[in-house]
Amino acid sequence: MLIRLTYTSTFRPHITDADIDGITEKAAAFNRRHSITGILAVEGERVCQILEGPREAVEQLFESIQRDQRHYGVVELDISTIEKPAFEDWGMVRRPMVDIVTLAFSL
Repeated sequence: MLIRLTYTSTFRPHITDADIDGITEKAAAFNRRHSITGILAVEGERVCQILEGPREAVEQLFESIQRDQRHYGVVELDISTIEKPAFEDWGMVRRPMVDIVTLAFSL
């Protein structure tokens, strides 16, 4: 069973753009190995991320995300079953917040 999970959080003030690029790069490699796809949107310190993939893999990743001390205030916005990922070709990509809002209305 495939799921899509969407959450928001806030990066701690010491997190830089270079840190975020490193997180995205590492996440892309991890996600490819676990059949997870998604998108990460950052605006200032605010984060919104959509994760898609096998239920167990996505839920385990989200548990890890919730424990990650680089951000706080993790709030799950939505979790739903899906037939097919919307981000099939993306292990993880970083986009502006407006892109994720636009995508959310088209999913």
